[in-house]
Amino acid sequence: MSNFIKNTLLMMLCGPAFLLSCHAQKQPKNSETHDFGADWRFHAGEGKDSSWNTKDYQHKHWANVVSNKPLKEQGQMLEQGFGWYRKLLVFPANMQQKIAEAEGVEIDLGKFAACEEVYVNGHLIGKTGEFPHNFAGYFDHERRYFVPLEVLDLTGDNVIAIKFFDGWSANAGFLNAAVMKVLPASAVDKLKLKVNVQDDDYIFLGKDSIAIAPTIENKGKKQLKASLKISLMTDAYRPIKSQELQVDIPAHATTSLGTYGLKNAEPGFYRYKVSVEIEGGQKLEEQFNVGYEPEKIVSPNNEATDFAEFWKANKAQLTNIQPDYQLMLIPEQSKLDYEMYHVSMRSLDNELIMGYYAKPKKAGKHPVIVEYMGYGSKPYFPTQSWDGFAYFVLSIRGQALNEKSNHFGTWFTYGIDNKDTYYYRGAFMDVLRALDFVSSRPELDGERIAVRGSSQGGALSVVAASLDSRVKALAIGIPFLADFQDYFKIAPWPKSDVDYYMAQHPQVSWKQVYHTLSYFDIKNLASRIHVPLVMGIGVQDNVCPPHINFAAYNQVKSEKSWMAFPLHGHSTGNTFHLAGLELFRRVLHVEQPK
Repeated sequence: MSNFIKNTLLMMLCGPAFLLSCHAQKQPKNSETHDFGADWRFHAGEGKDSSWNTKDYQHKHWANVVSNKPLKEQGQMLEQGFGWYRKLLVFPANMQQKIAEAEGVEIDLGKFAACEEVYVNGHLIGKTGEFPHNFAGYFDHERRYFVPLEVLDLTGDNVIAIKFFDGWSANAGFLNAAVMKVLPASAVDKLKLKVNVQDDDYIFLGKDSIAIAPTIENKGKKQLKASLKISLMTDAYRPIKSQELQVDIPAHATTSLGTYGLKNAEPGFYRYKVSVEIEGGQKLEEQFNVGYEPEKIVSPNNEATDFAEFWKANKAQLTNIQPDYQLMLIPEQSKLDYEMYHVSMRSLDNELIMGYYAKPKKAGKHPVIVEYMGYGSKPYFPTQSWDGFAYFVLSIRGQALNEKSNHFGTWFTYGIDNKDTYYYRGAFMDVLRALDFVSSRPELDGERIAVRGSSQGGALSVVAASLDSRVKALAIGIPFLADFQDYFKIAPWPKSDVDYYMAQHPQVSWKQVYHTLSYFDIKNLASRIHVPLVMGIGVQDNVCPPHINFAAYNQVKSEKSWMAFPLHGHSTGNTFHLAGLELFRRVLHVEQPK
């Protein structure tokens, strides 16, 4: 797995979690539960081609851990983001008959990070998310899995094995001090609600409507009556329409519940909520987003009259700062096709910033990819296997490699009442200083520079291409820092940081805040891009929601394309990474190494 996939696709945070809301929610219910305790066995690694998921595998040599305490606090680390839990289950005698009558059990893991496969006695009984290279991690709901009776050994030993992946969190696996619970399955546990969106990527184009077709699968032996409720609202939570009807759910069958949609939709993104409630109040619920003609979303440029002059002046100030580039070889990271260097330099206001530079060992003048990091991402090295490019991964001021010397408090709100003191004024100049660095290197071709990044890194890539003509192409994933007035209506963060700041600074008005942010809104910069770009979005993203992604994208007048990942939250799939490389190879005339 390349470091770009492992870190940029997995660590491109601009908030505390990946948020994907397309899942089933079950209401709490009263039933006899059994707590099998917090004790587990743990082993780091993917376990590829292993028998770690089987019942007969002996895990006595695995580490003893507990689920109600983070793995990191127990001295355990993941391997390339992967880990496994295993546990022996023996059902008490007073549960066995109830489980038989219920046709199985529900396993409640609580909240879990970030994606996982769950096996019982060697049978895959459920999965949440996707493993790399098409990673999608879900954090916002509890994990509950139905295990049918035929998989269980009611009177003997049962083994549950969980393979999981979390590419960025130090607290992977069980969250919030969770302790697994097992209970006889209820009627709702044997139901599976699936909503088929009538467009593969959930983005409707060239049609006069959006449409969904829910189905319900009943694995139980009883026919049920239920209430189907469907509600639709804008991404800013304005109600559009709702429907409710009574449905019959036959036993041991999958039933279509009809097709529902919205005609004459306006361009934008919408939130669906679909629920099925059975007698007794138990229900399943799915929430998810869809889009309609996003390239027609209108979010006008609102730059101030001195916008261009402001950035011209900042660039001039940057040129007066001597960069004083310092490179230090990292031998242990230089064993393959690149020499790896820790780089430090001076940026605007004489701020010291750092990065990692992968210098090709091959002779010649090489094209280079400058990579900008997500908000709060931890430092990572560029790729170390030759692919035709040199790499420089920048840590902007106060973040990643520079976090130990951070004096900017909460980055997003630092100095937000004044454009001349705002955090991102300096950070945007750090972006250009990175271009100065790669342009200074004799082994690099300054005419062949591409930039990329996701989340904050996507926004910074837009900044680079907007303010500096040395950039020849860019790949932006789920870009941050756009269309703030709409952004704050759609997503809880970073508005929550601004709310806190304003509570501490009551003299600051929203008018001041929005005026400052207008200078740093990438939709006001994007029209200055004159080179090709590709953008990737996660349709379920509620951190940097797709509305703000397109608010900036729609201002770009150069060659451009986008790709949507329908089930991804704050992440994109590997095909976006590959599309970016393909664009860079075409524009920079770089052949694929043989």
